[in-house]
Amino acid sequence: MKKSKKLLFRIELNYAFVQSGFWLAHLALQGFSAVFLAYKGFSNTQIGVTNSVMSVLSICFQLVVSSFSDYRSDIPIKKIMASLMLCSMIASAMLIKLPLSILLVAIVYTIGGGIHNTNSALINAQIMQYVNVGLDVNYGWPRGVGSMAYAIAAFILGTQLDKHSPSILMPLYILLILLTIIACLLMPNVSSVASKSAALYVQEKNSGRTTYLQILKGNRTLFCFLFASVLLYVGQTPNMLFLVKVVNSLGGGSKELGICMLIQSGVEMPAMFVAPALLKKYKARRLLLLSFIAYAVKMLIIAMSNSMSTIYIAMFLSLLCYGLYGVSASYFANDIVAQGEKVRAQGLVSLASYLGAIIGNLIAGVLIDGIGINALLHVSWVVLTFAAAIMFICARLDKKTALKL
Repeated sequence: MKKSKKLLFRIELNYAFVQSGFWLAHLALQGFSAVFLAYKGFSNTQIGVTNSVMSVLSICFQLVVSSFSDYRSDIPIKKIMASLMLCSMIASAMLIKLPLSILLVAIVYTIGGGIHNTNSALINAQIMQYVNVGLDVNYGWPRGVGSMAYAIAAFILGTQLDKHSPSILMPLYILLILLTIIACLLMPNVSSVASKSAALYVQEKNSGRTTYLQILKGNRTLFCFLFASVLLYVGQTPNMLFLVKVVNSLGGGSKELGICMLIQSGVEMPAMFVAPALLKKYKARRLLLLSFIAYAVKMLIIAMSNSMSTIYIAMFLSLLCYGLYGVSASYFANDIVAQGEKVRAQGLVSLASYLGAIIGNLIAGVLIDGIGINALLHVSWVVLTFAAAIMFICARLDKKTALKL
């Protein structure tokens, strides 16, 4: 028993370093994307298009890598992740060393960012491997530590960007992603800590028998959840890429942006700590529905805000937003698909976010340049309300499916 608890803590602690490193690197690469690209001379529309193209590439890379990972049981997920991180690190080095035009900056940045984003699903799949072999590892607190690290770093980095050039972002990314590679490779091999055979839990050999289209056609609950998630990310785009514009419209700067990110990511941590316990008492579909509703309410408050203090209040609702969604979505996707589809299920959840980002970024950039940030915010909360309605339908479908089993 003591050995088992020690092993679980070893896995969780190592995973906390992976989560922290990845999301800190993500902050440096994309957390201040609008600031970095504006520094490089991009307009709002160009920023939106660039991030949309990045999301398209993320989808393409995700489809290929998830299928490859599901099919090749002989290659550990951590090695695939490390290889991808190395590629994104090279792209960042090119942004530092080479004198690139705006077009070339956009190309290198989108490719590097797309490769980096591919790891978001693999990180979730990595911990789910241990869950699928019966190890009672806690996903919540390591992910919460990652959010807290992101929150604190966002505040510090936001204040530093007021004093220093955004050119510090790429060197910082290289350092952080290098540390993440090390933490990732130190994760224990699943085959060494579980008694089940590899074909039953890692990247399953029989996964090649079903295609993505067959998975979606045969699983209405998954399809409905992915549709709701796409709408979720379409609606919350202003709170992600263009949060800096929201802050600027109310007279704030990089410091206030950092405070918003600190609150937003900081309050996610408590929710992620308790989410695994909540999932033992409540179905994942219920927590997800609550999360979707919270997203809509949060955006409505932002749209109605006339001061930074109200924006800060809205940021606290992230406790019920990604704080619940981040953990619950991974467990929900893992539970509603068959063996041999689990890595791809995590990939599809990430793909939904990227597809939503593509649509949201394109619309957001054009609307901001055309009619302003306020109109965009009102469109966003309406879209999020619709997303919550779709999630309600998804929850009903999942409940009916569970009753038939």
